[in-house]
Amino acid sequence: MSSPSEPTPPPQVERRTRSRFDSMKVWDEAAAALLANREVLLAVMGVFAILPVFALAQFLPLPEPVQGQAPAQLLERWGQYFDAYWLPFLAGLLAELFGMLVALALLADPARPTVGEAIRQAGRAMPAFLAALIGAHGVALLAGLVPVIVIALLQSLLLTQVAAVMGSVFILYMMVRFAFIGPIVLLGGVRNPIEVLRRSFLATKGIGWQLLVFLLLVYFAFSLVGWLLQGAFAILVSLVAGTAGGLLIGNLVGSVMQGVLAAAFVAVMASSYRQAGSPR
Repeated sequence: MSSPSEPTPPPQVERRTRSRFDSMKVWDEAAAALLANREVLLAVMGVFAILPVFALAQFLPLPEPVQGQAPAQLLERWGQYFDAYWLPFLAGLLAELFGMLVALALLADPARPTVGEAIRQAGRAMPAFLAALIGAHGVALLAGLVPVIVIALLQSLLLTQVAAVMGSVFILYMMVRFAFIGPIVLLGGVRNPIEVLRRSFLATKGIGWQLLVFLLLVYFAFSLVGWLLQGAFAILVSLVAGTAGGLLIGNLVGSVMQGVLAAAFVAVMASSYRQAGSPR
């Protein structure tokens, strides 16, 4: 039995280590930013993302599979298609990436630039951003494919298939580790591509898998909604205006949803970058 003069020990307080990445907070901030800037984002993404995607879908549609066609034949047709039209698709991709940089400046720059200032910021950042993006893809593919190639030398089909799946997941993981190259180039003012990759890799340390799962959820949620809306509008319009009208509206809805997804990714990246911090 303890003496009355002895002090009562303080209660034990459970300490919990809080992750640097809070997906709910990231999404709440991203959604609030999208709603607050919806008019200007619609204009920017309409010019740089929605319009190019719609033009490509309407005037240069991808070859569709026909009944009885083998997958290899479809892949061959796609290869011939991209050999013929790689330049318009590259131009459309560059326009969308530029629009995402403009949107990032509008959403995340504390100086609150005008649209014209944001376009100039994106123009200055675009070369370094592209160089870092190409480097990120190169590093991710190398890290994911080298183990697959080594295992394939063992001539085991099962092990090669397992390695291919794991390699694909690892490539996605590595790309997520380089997900902050846009904010680092545009907001941090870093122009050295190697330094950009280094800072992004450090900023995502410890949150890579969380960020990957979160981005996949955002991607599949928007893609599912876009696919359902595109199909529904295409069917309804086809009943009134025929197949050509349904195809036109379907392409338009799909292009709008792709632009919305691009804007959502920008907002999520900006919020995630703020939460993770900017390492030196």
